[in-house]
Amino acid sequence: MAWFHQLAGTATLESAEDFFEFFQLPYEPQQLRSVAIIVLREFRQQLQQAVPLRQSLTAVADSDWHLARRLLAESYQRVRQRSAP
Repeated sequence: MAWFHQLAGTATLESAEDFFEFFQLPYEPQQLRSVAIIVLREFRQQLQQAVPLRQSLTAVADSDWHLARRLLAESYQRVRQRSAP
């Protein structure tokens, strides 16, 4: 996961909203507040599992940022689907 922390700007991210704004992802503020911890936990797990995928993308410009963005979006969608009534 060290690759993620090397992305410029990630050291200042403190809240789930900060992550979504940094990665320019749409979200529903009220819904995100109720599942923020779960989404960030899922995102962390996705980051840890993404090492092989990341290694295959190293030739693409900004690949780390785009990979992290995709993983955050997927984490949010998974949590939303699980918590939907």
